[in-house]
Amino acid sequence: MKISIILPLFLAFLAVYAMKRRHQDIAQKKVTEDFFERERQANSVRKKDISHLDYLPFSLAALPIGKYTDEQLLTHEESLKQLADKKLLNLSSYSNTDLKLMYGAPNFPILSEYDDNYHTLASTLLNYATRLIEIEKKADAIAVLEYAMTLSIDSSQIYLLLANLYTENHTPEKIQNIIAIVSSMDKAFQKLVLPKLEACRIDG
Repeated sequence: MKISIILPLFLAFLAVYAMKRRHQDIAQKKVTEDFFERERQANSVRKKDISHLDYLPFSLAALPIGKYTDEQLLTHEESLKQLADKKLLNLSSYSNTDLKLMYGAPNFPILSEYDDNYHTLASTLLNYATRLIEIEKKADAIAVLEYAMTLSIDSSQIYLLLANLYTENHTPEKIQNIIAIVSSMDKAFQKLVLPKLEACRIDG
């Protein structure tokens, strides 16, 4: 009796599972087809003018370049000098297909280069400030991080490190300046960083 009940239930389960799997396969196939169609369209978009884009106004003037002879600092400074002559763009919020649709497929390689330059700048400024802290030059580290903040660099570590330095200097009220800058940035970035900054301000 039990077998006669279980078997139909099992078969019904298999039928429902097979139907759901088929619907998932169809949906996935549609997603894949849509992706390749959008990519095909993107690759056919002609080159557009990109001279008007919001390039990062990076300058060496606000940085303590050449102030110390530490080898690690000099390496970071050399990287920064090279970046000062290049164009920088933060394109993290766009996919490769988005960029080709917006600006044309022929522009994609150069836009990727500009985006790489931006992220190299972000990591180099952070490493530069970190090394300044390591050699007990915290005032200069703060200057580097504050400059990065004026550029709205989207590296959470930059803002959190600066907040920690403010706390160590017994000036936690300055964390409000960081919060103001981050509050004007991308919503996802705000969600990541603001709670941690608020915690730093309270702890300070």
